[in-house]
Amino acid sequence: MTEAERSAPDVILFDLGGVLMDFGGLRRLAELSGEEESPALRSRWVASKWVQAFERGACDAVAFAAGVVDDWGLDLAPTEFLDDFSRWSAGPFAGSRELVRSLHGTIRMGCVSNTNPVHWQRHLDHWGIVQHFDWTFTSHELGLVKPDPAVFHHVIRTIGTPPDRLLFLDDSDEHVRAARDSGIRAQRTRGLREVQDALRSLLPADSAAGRALRSDPAPRPSD
Repeated sequence: MTEAERSAPDVILFDLGGVLMDFGGLRRLAELSGEEESPALRSRWVASKWVQAFERGACDAVAFAAGVVDDWGLDLAPTEFLDDFSRWSAGPFAGSRELVRSLHGTIRMGCVSNTNPVHWQRHLDHWGIVQHFDWTFTSHELGLVKPDPAVFHHVIRTIGTPPDRLLFLDDSDEHVRAARDSGIRAQRTRGLREVQDALRSLLPADSAAGRALRSDPAPRPSD
C-alpha cells in the first residue's frame, strides 16, 4: 500500500449548506428584518432559541415560525413566514450533484448537517444529492446540533470506522474544530471549488474515488 493510500480517507462526510448547497437564508432574513446582512445577523440567527429548538427537533414548524416572527418583529403572519422560510435554501451549487453522483459507489459518503424538517424535506424531494449518501446525520433527527461533541461521537460509533479515517468538510471553523477534537480529519471548505480541491489533494489519483473525481464532468467553479 502506498503512502497516499494509507493516508486517504475511507469515508467522506459533507456539511450541506455552504459546502454543497447554496443557503441564501441570511440574505432573505436581512430583507425581512430590515437589518444588514452581516456576521452579527448570522450569529443572532444561529443563537436564536427558536432556531436551536427547531434544528434539534424540539419544537414543531408552527411554534418555530410564531417564535421567529415574534422575536424578530417580522411583518408577516407565521404561516407566511414558514412558506417563505421553506425556500431559503437555494439548492445545490453548480456541479455538486455531478460530484456526488460521480463518487457514489467508489467511496462511502454521508452528510452531517444542522437542519430542520422543512429544509430536509426539500433535500429529499428536489435536489438529488442526499440519496447518494450511505449515512445522513441531521440535527433534527439526532436531537443534537453541531458543534456539540456528542454529534461527532455518534457519527463515529454509527459508522464504525476509526475517526482518523473519516474526512469531514464543513464551512464553519467551529464545527471543524469540534470534529478534530473528536479525532476526525476535518477541513474547512466553502463552496464547491474548495471541496474539489480538498478531495483532489486527499484521494489518490489511481483509486476508484480518485479516478471518478478526476473524470467528473462537472465544470470547476470560476473564482
